Amino acid sequence: MQNRREQPSLFLAIALTSLFTWAAWKSWVLQIGFPFIPSILGLLATACGFKTISLSILQLHNYLLRREAMAETGLKGTASWATRDDLKSHDLYQTDGLFLGCDLDGRPIFFEGEIHGLTLASAGSSKTVAFSIPALCHSPLPMIVSDFKGSLSVMTKAIREKQHKQEVFCVNPAQLYRDKLGAPARYNPMWIPLDDWMDTDRNKDLMADTQSMALQLYPEPSIKSGDIYWRNGSRKILIFGIVFLVTQYGEKRATLSELLRLLRNVKDLIKACEAVLHSSILNGELADMAAELHYKLTAQDTRQVDSFLEGAIQSIIVFSASGHLAESTSICDFRFRDLKTTAATVFFVADPTKASVYAPWIGLMGWAAITELTRCQNTKPVFFLLDEATNFRISNLSESLTGLREFGIRVWFVIQELEEYARVYGRENLETLLSQTEVKQIFGVQNQKTAELVSRMLGEQSVKSTNYNLGTYVNDPVTQSVAEHSRRLLTPDEVRRFGDMVLFIRNLPPIHAVKTGYHQVKPWSDWVAANPLFGSKLKGKTKVWLKY
Repeated sequence: MQNRREQPSLFLAIALTSLFTWAAWKSWVLQIGFPFIPSILGLLATACGFKTISLSILQLHNYLLRREAMAETGLKGTASWATRDDLKSHDLYQTDGLFLGCDLDGRPIFFEGEIHGLTLASAGSSKTVAFSIPALCHSPLPMIVSDFKGSLSVMTKAIREKQHKQEVFCVNPAQLYRDKLGAPARYNPMWIPLDDWMDTDRNKDLMADTQSMALQLYPEPSIKSGDIYWRNGSRKILIFGIVFLVTQYGEKRATLSELLRLLRNVKDLIKACEAVLHSSILNGELADMAAELHYKLTAQDTRQVDSFLEGAIQSIIVFSASGHLAESTSICDFRFRDLKTTAATVFFVADPTKASVYAPWIGLMGWAAITELTRCQNTKPVFFLLDEATNFRISNLSESLTGLREFGIRVWFVIQELEEYARVYGRENLETLLSQTEVKQIFGVQNQKTAELVSRMLGEQSVKSTNYNLGTYVNDPVTQSVAEHSRRLLTPDEVRRFGDMVLFIRNLPPIHAVKTGYHQVKPWSDWVAANPLFGSKLKGKTKVWLKY
């Protein structure tokens, strides 16, 4: 059996040195046993003094070894939270750009840059209060906003008009909250192919734009299927109908409700084909489309073309003449391209009780806005705030994010779950979203997959731990050893229970921030109108004061 080797006590050595030194001095002064006893005590004090020095050196050496052993090398990971100096060096305390919350000391964090962004927060976690409304309160950029409940426009319309001196267009087909929002603005997406037709220098863009519009009206599903032949057949009919109305009737009848009326009446559709069978429009391409469709419509067996036609009708049925969207898309009271030269805000106000009806319309409006803005000959910024971004779909949006930045278009997605985005846009496009959004604001995560993803994004840090070897028997010496291992900055479970906010901003370390609502910021709490769904203003303790 091994006996534990006791290390001499430094405290005891100091005590003995002090005691013998005092005894030697006292015996010398009192002449006790002089000179024999004082000499003996002096030698003992000197020996204890040397022992104290050697033990002190040993203790210092052990301390330095322990400190070196416990120091993290970073070999297992270097993840850490951003410091105040990190935030200051990247100008995140400057009040330009978008408000993202506060640091742990209560200082507001802003970010200004030509980037796309993502706010990811589960339902009921106050993402509207903590991001969407602050963005509308603070950002002076021209903005295009999807407003599925009508609350954003009601609460911030006056702010955009009075504080930012912008004209506000509320495209509000259902005329929600008309007493607060005023007469609804209208926009006809058919004006994009109309522009092509009326501008002789852009006639060659007509077919490409019409094809793009047909793809928006009848999009490809997020999960690829083998029915593309039938979808393309329906799109061909949409393309013919749009080009026919644009080239034959111009702005008088080139509307989506007129397109639906044409496709519903097969006799009128056959007459439309016959009217342009020998036309030279678009170098005869319109006549070729008419001949193909006429042949199918007048064939003995029309089951195939009937399926095509039904698919085309279903894709635009929400624009029926008896519905709200017919009037809303009948004419243009504004053009999106004007946002490049005139400060304005456009709200797309949907009726939340008819989400399936308004989702295709908002997607089409987003497509029209991006199409118009990318054709402007300047890069002045326009901000897209896509609140509840998974409630609708804009064709090719994810794939276009890199190019949109070159045209000054900044897109910010506000969504509840990443899996919802994958369902709407496809899993490959989810990867594009995560790679192209350089700012990510995340809080209130509940989904396990999302928690795991956030945990991986936060990275791993090196952690030192002390291990104890207790031996075999009770009297065996206890030994210690130090090991280094990796640990996530936050585990998935910790992410789900994380009460604060995580910010990822470009190449900065992740930022531990505090969610801060507009009602906690002066003067926003005074500016913002009451939420029409609740009828009263949101109240809270003021944490931030801003000057304008």
